[in-house]
Amino acid sequence: MRLDLAYPPRLAAGVELLGELRDSGFAQPHALIRRADGQMIQLSLLLYLVACRIDGTRAPGAIAALVSGDLGRSLSASQVSYVITDKLAPLGVVAGEPCHPAGQASPADQAALPTASPLLALRARATLFPAAAANVAGALFRPLFHWPVIVAVIAGVGVMDYWLFVLHGLSAAYRQVLGDPADLLLVAVLTIASAVFHECGHAAGCRYGGARPGRIGVGVYLVWPSFFTDVTDSYRLSRAGRLRTDLGGVYFNAIFMLALAGCYAVTGEQVVLLTIAVTHLEMLEQLLPFVRFDGYFILSDLVGVPDLFARVAPVLGAAFARGRHTHVAALRRPARWIITAWVLCVIPLLAFTVGYLLLHFPAVNRSLWLSVSNAGHLVAGDIAGRRYVAAALDAAGGALAALSSAGSVYLAVGLARRAAGLVRRWTADDPDRRLIAAVAVAACAASLAAFWAARGQFRGW
Repeated sequence: MRLDLAYPPRLAAGVELLGELRDSGFAQPHALIRRADGQMIQLSLLLYLVACRIDGTRAPGAIAALVSGDLGRSLSASQVSYVITDKLAPLGVVAGEPCHPAGQASPADQAALPTASPLLALRARATLFPAAAANVAGALFRPLFHWPVIVAVIAGVGVMDYWLFVLHGLSAAYRQVLGDPADLLLVAVLTIASAVFHECGHAAGCRYGGARPGRIGVGVYLVWPSFFTDVTDSYRLSRAGRLRTDLGGVYFNAIFMLALAGCYAVTGEQVVLLTIAVTHLEMLEQLLPFVRFDGYFILSDLVGVPDLFARVAPVLGAAFARGRHTHVAALRRPARWIITAWVLCVIPLLAFTVGYLLLHFPAVNRSLWLSVSNAGHLVAGDIAGRRYVAAALDAAGGALAALSSAGSVYLAVGLARRAAGLVRRWTADDPDRRLIAAVAVAACAASLAAFWAARGQFRGW
């Protein structure tokens, strides 16, 4: 999208100028802008200052004079025109030509706006609670982030864990669950409730810092269903505010565990203690920094660099190419070291995970679909025998197996599409490269199919 600069440029409808990215890991200041569709855009200081001076009345010459004063160095009208037409307009920050009402881009322009497609992001999202409900929950639970409450919760969890894991133990809880399948269903329900309350913690942490959370929903992460909270607005906060938002989920898990401990004190139900143990495992999983769990965003905000996965290719490029990659050189030295160490850890882990999935893809899905089929037979038998609790458990197990199979297919298709996009860009307008890519893809596909056949992964369906 290009603009007719005979007319004063104006910002696109709904664009918000959020200001500088605070406590960042970049050597030069970066600023944030949010489009009407919610997409966050990170800009250099020059681009952001130009955007700040666009008001629909100033010509490029007037904007250049103001930005020159802001920067302390001279800019020409032609330079500002270039920034607007070649940098800001393609990002959807500046509105289209004035022939469109209210300064908005045409539908074709809006459809062409770039949107982020992060690696290993949550897919197939659906809304559970809209932004209005998330903000109500955030405001309701915001007092839980006062320091006296935080200290009391941490102390309470320490005492509870010592009693549970050192003095009392979980053997009685295991015996109770094995003796009554209904208790296992109760553990599952309470675990889901803990996960939803976890998302309320992110929303409350976001509200406590002065930002506004978006919707709370569910999607598919890798191959499993997962809850999420849109806390994109927290990027306007300081590092402390962003970390509070990141840690709000596990903090609310801790509060939920204390509530469960209170339920045990009243009822004496051992199954509640098993749920507390499961919640501990969920918290540890969330703190892993290698996939997009809470630990990943905690590390990202500690170093002050959004989307660490976007730095993988630059770090590898800087390692294998002469000279430093510009996206790596733009980082402060501590941030660069930490991100490089993270990349060196995450690449082998992801390569092993994706490689295992590809090498055993038919076998894994065969096992999952056999589990679905077996669960269907068990559910039918349980209903016929009026064992309704067992039927619910078997149905839940079958649904999880089916979701896992669908998630693995979704992940494989997504990786294939991303790889195809890389190949298209590498072979663009180059017949020789296109031939090399076609031969390489055919060889890889034939080798993979031969491996599957040799291991008998096509049998037993």
